[in-house]
Amino acid sequence: MHEEKRREERIRLEVPVMMTNGMGMSRDISGSAIYFVTEQFLPPGSPVNFLVRLEHACPGKPLQLDCRGHVLRVEAAGEKYGIAASLSECWCVN
Repeated sequence: MHEEKRREERIRLEVPVMMTNGMGMSRDISGSAIYFVTEQFLPPGSPVNFLVRLEHACPGKPLQLDCRGHVLRVEAAGEKYGIAASLSECWCVN
């Protein structure tokens, strides 16, 4: 039987994920991790830095989060990769 490892509720969220060497689209996020799909392969365990832009978080002003973490898991997603990454640090850069 498969035991659930997640400790926090995931929220379905589809927003752009901007990395130094590419773009992606998030699928869901929790307080400690994000899952996104990208054309860029990121090896498990590698550090990852990215920006998440939340267009409708504040009326009239998008909220941009600068995030740091590590790649937890990589899955094949057709010709792209599904990346699960920890959210070790996130702060607002507006």
